[in-house]
Amino acid sequence: MADWIRGRPLHEAAKEWARRHVKALEELGLTPTLAILLLNDDPVELETQRRYANLKLRDIKEIGGDAYIYELHDVPPERRTKAALELIERLNVADDVTGIIVQKPLPPWMNESLIFERLSPLKDVDGLTPENKKRLVAGFDLDRDVLPCTPAGILEMLKYYNIDVRGKDVVVVGKGELVGKPLSIMLMQLDATVTVLHALSKDKLYYVRHADIVISAVGRPPEIYKDSPWRLTGDMIKEGAVVIGVGGKVDPATGKWYYDVDEEDVARRASYLTPNVGGVGLATRSRIIRNLIITSYMVAKQVASPRVLGIDAPKLP
Repeated sequence: MADWIRGRPLHEAAKEWARRHVKALEELGLTPTLAILLLNDDPVELETQRRYANLKLRDIKEIGGDAYIYELHDVPPERRTKAALELIERLNVADDVTGIIVQKPLPPWMNESLIFERLSPLKDVDGLTPENKKRLVAGFDLDRDVLPCTPAGILEMLKYYNIDVRGKDVVVVGKGELVGKPLSIMLMQLDATVTVLHALSKDKLYYVRHADIVISAVGRPPEIYKDSPWRLTGDMIKEGAVVIGVGGKVDPATGKWYYDVDEEDVARRASYLTPNVGGVGLATRSRIIRNLIITSYMVAKQVASPRVLGIDAPKLP
C-alpha cells in the first residue's frame, strides 16, 4: 500500500512564512494583492477555474493580503481578447496590484501568446510570460525564482518526502503549457530521464508501465470527456512506482470533482502516491502564495520607498 505524498505541510509552511513577509511589506506601504482573470466560457473549464480561483482568494486573504477575481468569460468572443488586454495593462501599472494570474486554459480561439506577452513579468505569479519562460529554460532556483506554480509545487513535494528524481525514468502524461511542458524542463535540469506523453503518443502504456515516477497532468476524466479520456489505474504502473496525480475537473451539472488517477486502485501498487484531495492542489496553492510574496517584493522596489531598493525577495525556507 502506498505512502501518501500530502501537500498540507507545504501549504501550512507557506502561509506561516508569507504572513511574516506580509507584515514586512506593509511596513513599506504595500499589501500583497493578487488579481485573477477568468476568460474561458467552456462550462467545465469555467466551473473548475472558479473553484481554483476561490481557493486562491481564500489563501491570500488568510495570510493578510488581498485578492480579486475578474470574470471576463461573458464578454462576447469578438471583444474578449481586447477586453482582457485592456484589463491586463491597467493591472500592470496599478501600484496596489502586486501579482496577476490569467487562469488557464484560455479559450482555444484566443491569442494566448499575445495575452502573456502583455502581462508584466514583475507581476507574473504563474511564471508564464516569455521572460520568465526564458529564465526557466536557462536554469532555475527553486528557492528564489518565480516558477510555474504546479510544477514547482510538485518538485517541492518530492523534495519534502525525500524522493530523488536524479537518474529516474519519469513519465509526464500531458504536454500543457501550465504543467507538462515546464515540469518536463525542470525535471531534465534535475537529471531525470523524462518522457512526455500526449494524445498522439504511441505506446503510451509501455512508457507508463516502465516509469519509476508517473506524473499525470491530463485533466480529461472519462465521466466528463468522451473524446480522448484519461484515467490512470493500478494495472498501468509497475510495482513500487511513484505516482503524482495533477489533473482534475468539475462536472458543472453535478458540481462533483473527477480526477486523473484512480486513487484506490493505484495505491495498491505504488510506493508513493498523492491523494486526489490534499495532494498537488495544496502544493500548487503553497507556491502561489510564495510567488506572490516574491512578486510583491519586486513591485515594492518600483513603487515603495527608496529604502527597499537594496532588498531582494526572500529565500524560501
